[in-house]
Amino acid sequence: MKKTFLTLCFSALFSSGLAAQGLTLELSNKTTNNNLPSASGVVVSQEKIYAVGDDSPWLYQLSPEFTIVEKELIKEYPVGDNGRILKKVKPDFEALDIISVSEKPSFVMLGSGSKLDVREWAFIISHDGELKIERSLKPLYKTLRQAAGYTADQEINVEGLATSKDSAFIINRGNGGSNVIFELDLEDFQDYLAGESELIEDVKAYHVALPIVKGFEAGLSGAAYWVETDSLVLTASIEATGDAYNDGEILGSYVGLVALDDLSQNRTLDLSDNLVPLMEGNQRLITKIESVAFTSQSLDKIEGLLASDNDDGSSEFFNFSLSK
Repeated sequence: MKKTFLTLCFSALFSSGLAAQGLTLELSNKTTNNNLPSASGVVVSQEKIYAVGDDSPWLYQLSPEFTIVEKELIKEYPVGDNGRILKKVKPDFEALDIISVSEKPSFVMLGSGSKLDVREWAFIISHDGELKIERSLKPLYKTLRQAAGYTADQEINVEGLATSKDSAFIINRGNGGSNVIFELDLEDFQDYLAGESELIEDVKAYHVALPIVKGFEAGLSGAAYWVETDSLVLTASIEATGDAYNDGEILGSYVGLVALDDLSQNRTLDLSDNLVPLMEGNQRLITKIESVAFTSQSLDKIEGLLASDNDDGSSEFFNFSLSK
């Protein structure tokens, strides 16, 4: 088993109040799954792994070895011979989290919003299978654009979703507009998903700057909430493309941290030094990390998995640990 060790010293303040922190990222078990296309969201629930692909109509349950155990149809879509949803109609499931909706623990999948109408939908499937909701995100994504101060030619491109005790964080990739972490009241978001409200008025937008490679800025791609440190673990990747619709050459990926205290105090935040690149030897690991999930967490360490979509119809997974 080959493992890669990476260390990063942080200049950002954490909730512990320390001025600097060192993180060690350990990767192992690089695995390719050719039967799950375009992995874009991953969560762990009751020691089971679940994943979605941005152009697949299925919610997958995976084994610890990242093979498909079961799959549940999210919605019927026209697919090609390769089983992937046709690009012109794909909902672009890019964000996945487990949230209580109508008092039922549920898988919540969000479309990216990078194509009006087609990609502005949420799908909610409760764990017991009794609740299935298809919910328009059009009003919410309009609010996100306004909160971010986007111009008419800038695009929403939602890539991640994470929840703390009181807030939902919607992660926007900056290849169509800018990298933004949106914060919503969790109860307001739950009511919206359940169809009990049509508008969320209070949305905070935190603009973040990320590393630049070959003239292209990294784009946020996923997040998960680290309870013990009151922080978001972020993933980001770099593609050589200037829009949210077309794929580009993959230039690498990152994992890093931002404390919620830092977000609350800064509506604009430079996270360039808070992210560490994934490396293979002395070279950047050319993979497009899309999502992160935890299998265990403590005050000093988290363990979990990373999901990667390399735009070739397959998916790549890694086990990881991140320790302070």
